[in-house]
Amino acid sequence: MWYDKLNNKRLWKIFTEISAIPRESGNEEGIRNYLLSWAEKNHIEASSDKKGNVYMKKEASKGMEKLPPVALQAHMDMVCVKKESSSHDFTKDPIKIKTDGIKVTASGTSLGADDGLGVAMILDILSDPEASHGALEAIFTVEEETGLGGAYAIESDKISARRLINLDSEEEGIIYIGCAGGIDIEASMKLKYEKASGTALSIKVSGLLGGHSGGEIHKGRANAIKILARYLNRLPSFRIASISGGTRHNVIPSTAEAVITVDSKDIAIRMQKMLQEELRDEYSITDPGIKIEVKETELPSCVIKEKKSQKIADMLFLAPHGVRTMSSKIEGIVETSDNLAIVNIAEDKLHVSFSVRGNTESSKMALAYEILTLLESFSFKAIAGGSYPAWEPDPSSKLAKETAAAYKKITGRKASITAIHAGLECGIINSLIPGMESISIGPELRDVHSVNENVDAASAERTAEFVKKMLPMLK
Repeated sequence: MWYDKLNNKRLWKIFTEISAIPRESGNEEGIRNYLLSWAEKNHIEASSDKKGNVYMKKEASKGMEKLPPVALQAHMDMVCVKKESSSHDFTKDPIKIKTDGIKVTASGTSLGADDGLGVAMILDILSDPEASHGALEAIFTVEEETGLGGAYAIESDKISARRLINLDSEEEGIIYIGCAGGIDIEASMKLKYEKASGTALSIKVSGLLGGHSGGEIHKGRANAIKILARYLNRLPSFRIASISGGTRHNVIPSTAEAVITVDSKDIAIRMQKMLQEELRDEYSITDPGIKIEVKETELPSCVIKEKKSQKIADMLFLAPHGVRTMSSKIEGIVETSDNLAIVNIAEDKLHVSFSVRGNTESSKMALAYEILTLLESFSFKAIAGGSYPAWEPDPSSKLAKETAAAYKKITGRKASITAIHAGLECGIINSLIPGMESISIGPELRDVHSVNENVDAASAERTAEFVKKMLPMLK
């Protein structure tokens, strides 16, 4: 097996089984059935709810009956992205996992360690006959990556624990006690077409790293839609035949393309060469493979009228993307940000999607209203929805302090207690279950939600072992 040279064979075997099951958000039936079957084989009580969340319970180890129950939580679904050259079918094909002994990655697709590895860690703990712990409960949610739908549907009467450890974080040695809230914006504009004329050009922006629009927004990576709009903004005149970019609200767009017609091919090529040089310099560190290509192509039958084409390009050029403000309360943490996530044409309408995040409700909504105002000024119809609350940090958290003390005792290193700009399910779960106290931890994951997603194998094994050793220390 691919994991033969790794140490925790049970952990990686479970992760391999999980990765063999298609589990894109909204397609969790297979992984849900796997979890219920796994629980039955391992003699662990399990159930599911109407939404498809799965719950498990395991009795306390002998001598640990007086410890307070603890809930372990992870989400079943994953973000599915692949290389343009990949023929992988996420509805039926297993993820092909590989390792060099240090990093665990996938072949041409996202790995799904977010949060398949969290699920695997919980099952590893539940199936370890040598693990010592109080009563354990496990919560496996659906649709985390597409609006936290599973978390909202959790049936609180199935949970007796008032301490929850979320295993959906991406940095070892960090204990998260807060996260950003978010809201999505969807906008559309009706299009009118005319017969195409002039020279047709295909434009393609590629080679960007993309990544998670919450956890990696601070890295300053390029947004392919913004680069495409930047190019169009430099052309004296053009008509758009097609335009598309981005895949999901929570993924920074790594590719974008368009077909346009122009009156002067020479100017378009000259602008491409100039912009390519600028991009190489600006993104030499964050996106060294960035590329914009412009090629002559077959003339389309029709194009969007020039005035409206310009309006579309101007809006995308002016639309905010990236970090807006940094937190004044927690050093190094993003306060507000947005991701210009998706643009496409369907049914004679242009559709644009944004994802806005904020560590406070007021800052989140202020940025959302700013984007809505911009869209309306360019004659777009726009609505905001899918709002979820921020998880407000509690520096006095007993669970966080006990976890930090256990980390120091077990590893000899000091853990950092902080908040994260990405969205986590803890805030929603806390609001549904009165008295719930939560933390979030995890191993070293990099480039999640991208084809470069990878996990540090040793870190994953250390984190799984740490959670096992910590559980009997939680009083």
